[in-house]
Amino acid sequence: MKNLSTRARALLEALTPWGLHHDSLLPTLGAQHEPTLVLPLFRKLFSAPDDKARSLAIALHHLLTHFGPEDVRGLDEALRQVSFYETGYLDLGAQELDRFAALSPAVVALLTCHPSGYMRQPALLHLARSGNVAAWPFFLLRLNDWVAPVREAALKAATAALPRVPLELLARHFPLVEALHHFKRADHLPFVEAVMARLCQPDALAWLEKHLDALKWHSRRTAFRLLLQGPEERARRAAERGLEDSDPVVRRLAVGRVEELFSGEALLPVLARMESSHSMFMRREAYSLYVRRVPALSEAKVREALMDPHHAIRDYAQRRLSGTVEVSGLYRAALRETPTRPGALAGLGETGSASDVPLLAPFLAHPRVAVRREAVTALGRLAGDGEVEALRELFLDSAPSVCRAAAQALAQRRGRVTPDWLRRCLFLPGLAPHTLRQALQLTDALPRFDALHLLLEAIELPDELARARIREHLRSWLHASFRSFSASPSPAQVRTLREAVRTSRSLDPEMAQQLDHQLRAYEP
Repeated sequence: MKNLSTRARALLEALTPWGLHHDSLLPTLGAQHEPTLVLPLFRKLFSAPDDKARSLAIALHHLLTHFGPEDVRGLDEALRQVSFYETGYLDLGAQELDRFAALSPAVVALLTCHPSGYMRQPALLHLARSGNVAAWPFFLLRLNDWVAPVREAALKAATAALPRVPLELLARHFPLVEALHHFKRADHLPFVEAVMARLCQPDALAWLEKHLDALKWHSRRTAFRLLLQGPEERARRAAERGLEDSDPVVRRLAVGRVEELFSGEALLPVLARMESSHSMFMRREAYSLYVRRVPALSEAKVREALMDPHHAIRDYAQRRLSGTVEVSGLYRAALRETPTRPGALAGLGETGSASDVPLLAPFLAHPRVAVRREAVTALGRLAGDGEVEALRELFLDSAPSVCRAAAQALAQRRGRVTPDWLRRCLFLPGLAPHTLRQALQLTDALPRFDALHLLLEAIELPDELARARIREHLRSWLHASFRSFSASPSPAQVRTLREAVRTSRSLDPEMAQQLDHQLRAYEP
């Protein structure tokens, strides 16, 4: 009862002990939309006299009416685990089914979740004979029952009920149908296809659209597929809704239908939404659709795509304009007109030449991090080995992304990453954690045993977080030893390294032993 609301808990406690007022309380409980009320009310039903049992059954009926698919799943799991030991619930047999069937179909529906297959099967068969469709979600659960006769009874009941299931109930419990795709105890495909055929009807799609926000993951994606293939007006609404969805798969489904569903003036606002999206895929598809469907705007939009923050969109635009215009010239002009566009800096780095390096200089100290980052990346691509000192200064930038861009540029100049420079970086007072992280990554650009020597020095740093990171790099160094065919260290290097390992105060004994074992292998 810990998940019950305060009001529901108070109402339930008022039922104990039984009193004359309980008949007025039960309808109120049934209207609470509280799934956790089902178990305590169902438990009371087994010890209640006939008149009170009927009132309890009505309350249970009203509770089940409001259930969603997750509620049904949770209730099924709970009912298969409870014992209600003082009620004789576990010992119920098929011969007692008529007594419960006289109360309400809701009670029989709950008995389809009984721990015993000897109760689940006759409960399903009774519901199939009665023609009751309110138990539809329970039929769907039992279709994947672990007992074959129960599965067969569930299939019989569900197949008989399908033509008469209200469309709202069909749409609400659609996730239970979609889940059958992933279950392997039986071949559910024919039944699932029959349900899908009914869901594809216009009236059913209307209910599916209404319940769309309650659907998740696979069922939500399948629902969007059905709606996008439905009547044109509804498909348009689904596409517009899908473009804003948080699920990238749904967004892709919606984008894939835009060209077919929208045209003329109706297409332009949709494309405007797509090109302002945070999703690279949607922006790229928007520019592609401008080229195919809106020729009057295509050239202007492709030039806009040149300045996009994402390299894949810039690459698309550069290939579209290649051979018709000097693309690097467009980037230079853009930087003169709007000198704070990171996309223009990134594009110049992709298409420019060493002569453009002076143009980058003002942006290396720009207050915006994105501008500095793209300027550093462009400098690394265009400058060759002539700007190593500038990259080393930028490596100490306070922004992690700028530091990372400088580290990547330096890593491409292996001869310019030296032990002395990295040592100065590692032992700088107040070194930022992101700079330490990138400096340790750059040790991979050093000769292996120079890197080891530097790591053994740095592990004596006073900062425990720094020492923990360095230990991780030492472990990586040890693991790489089994895959490395680099040159062997000199005898002097081996002596120096073994002494550093022996005198280290920060190496744990196991790592020190492993390192010493590796180094002894190189002794003459």
